[in-house]
Amino acid sequence: MKKIVLLSMVIAILAIAYVYALPTGPSGPIVPISSERLDSWGPQTIPALAGNITEFNTDTSSITRTWQGYFGNISGTIVLGDANNNTLYDWDLAMPQGEIFATRTASVPAWSDVACSTAAELEAEDTAMGITDQSIQEDAINRTFQVLGSPEAQVRYGTTLAHPQFWVADSQVNANTCAIAYMYNATESESQYFREVILSDQASAPIIYAAFTAHTFSTAADVVGFDGGEHDFQMIVAEDGHGTDTATTLYYFYLELE
Repeated sequence: MKKIVLLSMVIAILAIAYVYALPTGPSGPIVPISSERLDSWGPQTIPALAGNITEFNTDTSSITRTWQGYFGNISGTIVLGDANNNTLYDWDLAMPQGEIFATRTASVPAWSDVACSTAAELEAEDTAMGITDQSIQEDAINRTFQVLGSPEAQVRYGTTLAHPQFWVADSQVNANTCAIAYMYNATESESQYFREVILSDQASAPIIYAAFTAHTFSTAADVVGFDGGEHDFQMIVAEDGHGTDTATTLYYFYLELE
């Protein structure tokens, strides 16, 4: 299970002559509305009697030490304005389509060089997050995010794993080429409306997590998420909580809406 933070975001996109529109940060501070995690269960009992041997089955859920979860709503506007934020005209986005990006690097990613993360970059992300055995640790980055056609993807997703072609600034990302994961709906099944891929700018940013907004895939006014609530996005980002590591990790968020 994931540590969850609910975010509300507002974004304005400036259209500037002769310059590609770039992903931009939210127009104001991100203020978490709530943060919570899976509660634990108390112990169960079973009697012991000298001379007996007893067979029993049991189950539990353990909190991940690799991932942080985010979900929430996005309000947005497409703006035609100048460098002083004076608006000539704007268009409200009732059902925003596009992506929300998260990276641990403070410097702005080189958006024009963005592409799908490579296998080597995913392995490096595993190492950076304290994952020592990528082949067996189920919540490893390269096992959670999988590429269409890989054996792991076929087992987990069958043939449904897919993402559309999309643009990041002036960089075209071809359909079904990135490592991808589907977040869950209220029935704990992979939701076709909440998809996330992993990107890289091949330089400054080690990894860029990119979640599609739900309205990229749905024309419904409201899309139900993992908790039965209506959300515009759901995403996860890697965070090392292994061993005695209890430090927080700062993520920088950008949005690109259309």
